[in-house]
Amino acid sequence: VLARVPDAILTGHRTERLPNNASFCFPGTQGESLIVALDLAGFAASSGSACTSGDTEPSHVLLALGLERHVAQGSLRLTVGRATTDADVDALLAALPPIVARLREAAAVSA
Repeated sequence: VLARVPDAILTGHRTERLPNNASFCFPGTQGESLIVALDLAGFAASSGSACTSGDTEPSHVLLALGLERHVAQGSLRLTVGRATTDADVDALLAALPPIVARLREAAAVSA
């Protein structure tokens, strides 16, 4: 994700984390918009941290990590499970960059 999406931020420690879970922030986007766009593309994701899933406010956990509010609002949590295949991950990595770019363009136009 970091190699494919400009300005993507991995939240938390790079290696000391659950092996199936990653959280990113995409400045210039909104988490809810990311979730809807990914859902329409056939992917399930969450916004914010696990303890605030479903909340439209930025995660207090992400804010406590020192992220600015506008950055934390573009959070996305991705999880893989036993049924997730390499092809699933590759498909997400192909779909995510244009989705983020489109949402950033839309946000810039509406600003």
